Order: sequence, then structure tokens, then C-alpha cells
Amino acid sequence: MRIREKLFFMIFSVIILIGGGIYIISEFYLEKFYVESKIKSLKSISEIVINPKYIIDLDELEREENVTVYIKPLSAENLYEDLDDGFIEKFKRDGVMKKITSGEAVVERVRLQTYMGEYLILYKGYSEGSLLEIRTPISSIREAVSISSSYYMRLIAFVMVFGILLSLLFSKKITDPIIRLKEITKDIAELNFNKKFTEKRMDELGELGNSVNKMGDMLEGVIFELNRANDKLKKDIEHEKKLENLRKEFVASVSHELKTPIAIIQGYAQGLQEGIASEENRDFYCEVIVEESKKIDSLVKELLLISQIEAGYLQIQMNDINVGMMVRRIMDKYSYDFENYRVSYPERDIPAKGDSKYVGRVLENLIGNAFKYAKTNGRIEVDIEEKHDKVMVRVKNTCDNLAEEDLKEIWTPFYRGDKARSSEGTGLGLAIVKGILEKHGSEYGVRLEGDLVEFFFTLDTL
Repeated sequence: MRIREKLFFMIFSVIILIGGGIYIISEFYLEKFYVESKIKSLKSISEIVINPKYIIDLDELEREENVTVYIKPLSAENLYEDLDDGFIEKFKRDGVMKKITSGEAVVERVRLQTYMGEYLILYKGYSEGSLLEIRTPISSIREAVSISSSYYMRLIAFVMVFGILLSLLFSKKITDPIIRLKEITKDIAELNFNKKFTEKRMDELGELGNSVNKMGDMLEGVIFELNRANDKLKKDIEHEKKLENLRKEFVASVSHELKTPIAIIQGYAQGLQEGIASEENRDFYCEVIVEESKKIDSLVKELLLISQIEAGYLQIQMNDINVGMMVRRIMDKYSYDFENYRVSYPERDIPAKGDSKYVGRVLENLIGNAFKYAKTNGRIEVDIEEKHDKVMVRVKNTCDNLAEEDLKEIWTPFYRGDKARSSEGTGLGLAIVKGILEKHGSEYGVRLEGDLVEFFFTLDTL
């Protein structure tokens, strides 16, 4: 059974109980109540009649109160002279007389020899030797009771009909917001937070509605955060998968990078050991061994450096440096290749703050990549600009093998955008640049405009 039906039957049951109570009272207690009221009225009338201070018109009194007033000689024979059965016990007559003579008012319910039948009769001493008798027919009381009972029956019928309508109205008014709350909570359970409880109520249902709204808002916020965290987790998992693939590629690349120089060193060292090399080739053998050893040393140092950066162990020493001079020294290393490119860089000294060793490493990586990946006859530019308390360094080169998608992962360790050139590096260079610049608190980034790629970073001025 629904709550609206339960509430309807509860309210209607209360109305039925009230109506039933009215019926029982009118059916079994109303006449008794009228009789008791009439007895009190008869006693009040007797007091008025006996009191010499009042001037009474007995005819008018009898009409208004529906009574008959008699004044008789005080004797036992005069008490029940009109009885229908003509007889009453002597002991009762004597008892009534005794009460009257003591000043009490006695009310008796008797049946007389008249068409009215049963009467209420009050006996009271009037004056010395006189008896006051006031009669009122029971039939008039029963008529009043009958009229009242009829009235109450109609009232009960009206109450029943009105009660049904009222029960329907109240049950609907009370349960409607509960039903709305049920629908809202059902939507919340289905993760639909669009519905809100909008009724302005100051009762418990209003408080419950506000609580449901707050709960919905909180759940919506929590689910939003969970979804965002879930999306981030998915991205992190994808990133980890990519990183794992890059690590695998890196291991293969490093294996290749190490395998080749080690094989060369072993071959040339074995040749020297076995005396295969002639006297004039011995120096060449030694130079090859030294050169390949330097490659291995450079690779191992790069691996150690990226390990320090990722573990957070990299320590820098901030000193006064000359960025312009550092750029010129690096450019001098590539001067033999200037004829293949359009090269420009600053010729002036530009002071800044930083770790000379690691800032030099950043410049070497960026400028080295510019020469490595710039297309023939393309542009290679190094621009240094002083802005307020910052020095902005830009390294640009034209490049036709880099896409916007590559820029999103370009700082990731082991990432190499140009797969065709997998033998030309380990993919750690820009990851090392990123770690060093972050340790300096620099702003850094990369932009691609057409075929021109620009790497930039900042350093503090002196």
C-alpha cells in the first residue's frame, strides 16, 4: 500500500472514530444529559418561585420553561395523586416527605394519568403547610433528544463526506513532496542531478528537501572529481604505457649505442694485441679506440645525469655567467658547418645567473639539435633578449620532420620524434634540458611556426 493510501486511511479512520463517538454519545448519553440539565433547571425555577424578592408571572414562566407549577397543601397524599398506576410505596412517600420538610428539593420521574405520560416532578416546601410542585413532561425532553440525534446524524454524514474529501486533500498535500523527493532520489541514484526540490517549506519536509539537494550537489561534485581523477588516471596509464614503450626503445637504442663502440674497441684492441696493425696504422687504431671510448663515456654520463634529475638529486651552483660568451664558444665548434646553413647569433656579452656547467649543457643540446635537424640551407638562429629581470634565450631552426603532435611529448625521456634517425641519439637530451631548467626555476617551452621550430628558456639577470 502506498503512503498516500495509508495516510488517507489513517486520517479517515480518525474521522470515523470521531463520528462514531458522536453517534454513541447521542444515542446512549444525550437523553441522560438532557434530563440532568432539566433537573438543574427545575431546581433553579423552584428557587425563583420561592424567593419573595421576585415578582413572578407564573403563566409566562410556564410557557417559557415548558413547566406546570402547582402549590398544594403539604401532605403525603398530595405527592403522587395523579399516578398512572394509582399506587406508590408508603416508605417512598414517607422518605420524600421527610426530605421536603427538611428543606430539600426532591425530583422524581413518574408516569401520570395524562396523555403526556412520564414527567419529571420537583417537590419542595413552599411555605408553612404548603407544597411547591413543578412538572415538566419527559416527552419534551425526548423530542429535543430526537431532534438533536437527527441533527447529529446529519452532522456525522456531512463529516464523513467532508472527511473523505479532506483526507484526500491532506494525503495528497503531504505525500506530493514526498513523492517528488522519491523521484529526485531515484534520479540521484541513477546519477542524474538535474532535478532539485524547489518547494519553499519551513517544516521537516523542507529540511529533508534541502538535505537531498545538498546531498545531490555533493555527490555530483564527488562524481565529477572521480571522473576527472579517472580521466587523469587513464591518461597516466596511457602515458606510462608510452613511457614503457619508450624505455624499451631506449634500451634497444642504448644497447645499439654501446654495442657498436664496444665491438669496435674490442676489434681494434685485439688487432693491436695480435700485432695485426702495422707500425704506421697503430696510431690510427689507438685513435679509434679513444674516440669510441669517449662515445661510451658520454652515453654513460648522460644516463647518470638523467638518473640524478629523475631522482631529484641534481645539485646546481648559482654563479654569474656570460650567456653570450657561452653561445659563441658552442657556435665555434660548429663553424666548419656554417656554409650549409644561414646562421646568426649574438656577438655581445650578456650576463645572467646560473650554473655554468649545466646552462652550458642546455645550450649545447639545443644548438646541437638545431644543427642536427635543420634542413640544408635552412636557418639556425640564437637570439638573446634582456627583459626586466630576465634573460630570454631562443634557439630556432627550420625543420621539416617535426609535427605539432611531437611537441606534446618532446620533453619526455627516451622520446625521439624522428624515428628515421633512431641511431642519432638516445632521446634523453631534451629531458635533461627540462630537468636542468626546472632546477633553475626557468620558464621554458617550444613553438612551431610553419617549418620553424623555436626552443626558449629564461634565466635571472644579475
